[in-house]
Amino acid sequence: MAAKQVQSFRSIGRKRTKGENPSIQELVPIKKMIRGNVVKKNGRYLSFLKVTTRNINGLSASEQYQAMRHFENMLRIYEEEMSILSMMFPTNIDDNLVYWNRQLQLAREERNPVRARIIREQISRLVWVEQELSNLEFYFIVYGKTEKELNLSKTILKRAGGSNLGIKDIPPKQIEQILIKLNNLNTPI
Repeated sequence: MAAKQVQSFRSIGRKRTKGENPSIQELVPIKKMIRGNVVKKNGRYLSFLKVTTRNINGLSASEQYQAMRHFENMLRIYEEEMSILSMMFPTNIDDNLVYWNRQLQLAREERNPVRARIIREQISRLVWVEQELSNLEFYFIVYGKTEKELNLSKTILKRAGGSNLGIKDIPPKQIEQILIKLNNLNTPI
């Protein structure tokens, strides 16, 4: 049986022939990214804001009620269009790994084998966490017709969320990761 020949993608601007695959630029509705804001092909803007995650099950009943009321009030104050996105990302242990490697180096310099063994065990636990566990992260997607309108919407949402929700801006590199994951759902990051 002959292998099926993969058809190549065509260049932008050229019309598609029958059986030819569309280019990725045609499929993804994103034009560019400016100062952490995504510009869509239709000229509208969108941006991502990260919500600080909390273990709701670890809170008391009154704290749970307070958190829900705070979220409800934020939704009442912020009347513009927005979406809520939840995504699984790999656990990032870089900062912890740097700290524990520094501690391991100090233990070796002090010639303390017991402490060095304990630190190596801690490092191996961190590596296991990175390989086996992932973080569930939540984002608000806000929309605007212009960049000014979008920035105003982001400010209002951050203020409405207050310190309880901990809504923060996202660096452009992380926005890029989110967009890659959204457009390639089965691809690990």
